[in-house]
Amino acid sequence: MITLDLELKDIPGELIKALTPISKLGANIISVIHLREQKSNGRVPVKVVIDNVDNEKLKKIVDELEKHDVIVAKIGDDERKINLDVVVIGHVVDTDVRDTIDRINEIGLVVDLDLIMPDPYKESSARMRIVIDKEKLEELYNLLDKISKEKDLLFIKSC
Repeated sequence: MITLDLELKDIPGELIKALTPISKLGANIISVIHLREQKSNGRVPVKVVIDNVDNEKLKKIVDELEKHDVIVAKIGDDERKINLDVVVIGHVVDTDVRDTIDRINEIGLVVDLDLIMPDPYKESSARMRIVIDKEKLEELYNLLDKISKEKDLLFIKSC
């Protein structure tokens, strides 16, 4: 058996959106545990247990889930994704926060953003929750350093 730890948006239809590709690719779903009480940042953790499949089929399942905006945080004991909180301080809005998010999304995925802008002429701050593959963490840190220098922003990372 293989356990998939998924993170779904907390909106109607997301569970079926996650289960459909698993079923269509021929994997037998043994159980589904919906962990609503552990909801965080608008996402609900869900554990899906499937019968063993070969690595090729498992990769296709993971690829399909990610195409449907389902985060596959863990496969069995192998943690694939990390939730990273980053605080950004500086002229976050004036330096094009959309551009900053788009560039981060090329490596990971910004799933939550809280922005505080006390005055249009003063510095602002933002907290970003980023989901990223474990092996891309160093690449993300390098990108944040590059953006920091380009836009004169300070990034404070949670790990």
